[in-house]
Amino acid sequence: MNFDAFARFYDGDYRNYVDDLPLILDVVQESGPRVLELGCGTGRVLLPLAAAGCQVTGVDGSAALLDAARRKVAEAGVQEQVTLVHDDLRRFRLAQQDFDCAVCVSNTLMHLETQEDQLAGLRQAAAHLRPGGLLLVDLFNPDIPHLVAISGLQELADTWTDEATRTQVIKWCVRRVSVAEQRQETLFIYEELFPDGQVRRTALPFTLRFLWPSEGVLLLEKAGFAVEEILGDFDGSPYDDESERLIFIARKP
Repeated sequence: MNFDAFARFYDGDYRNYVDDLPLILDVVQESGPRVLELGCGTGRVLLPLAAAGCQVTGVDGSAALLDAARRKVAEAGVQEQVTLVHDDLRRFRLAQQDFDCAVCVSNTLMHLETQEDQLAGLRQAAAHLRPGGLLLVDLFNPDIPHLVAISGLQELADTWTDEATRTQVIKWCVRRVSVAEQRQETLFIYEELFPDGQVRRTALPFTLRFLWPSEGVLLLEKAGFAVEEILGDFDGSPYDDESERLIFIARKP
């Protein structure tokens, strides 16, 4: 995805997405306050962590998303607790390599479109954690009947009003799924209805490579982690066939 083009829709898209925060905070509380976030976006997770007293470094490949995060960090007055880094999740190298915890949530790992790239991202997380540090990876659970059923359908995904501009946003979504290739090709279409009657449409295509649970375990182990838990939801329930999420909690030995 062109995340720079996505930046102006990001906060609207994620405005109600908070269900994962208690679990993330629990993992951070267990591991320690020095947190690395892979794919921090505009700071949806990073800001609550800073508010909870953590020292947070966020890495993201989108300059526009980081610009928005920087503004929000300044507005919240937590500049001394937050470091923002513009870099590739597969290759970044930070001076600090003793983080207590790393988090990679909201399907971020799936935006790395090959198994090799996903492994590279996990290895980067391991390289920047102290021994004993924890990693939380949050993905959607690949429910094959559901993915096949929605493939090719155009769905009304969301609507909201931008409070600053009074612009109404209508979001459409089309997905095409290849189970054999473990790929979901997604097209987000945003229709912006401005107060003066003008309409602007923005189409943003992107690809997710989904993972099977056993594959996730193998990749984490190959990256240098020991998987401690596999959860199926943010309430901490164990993973099973009916789970909506696929959440790995792993430790660097």
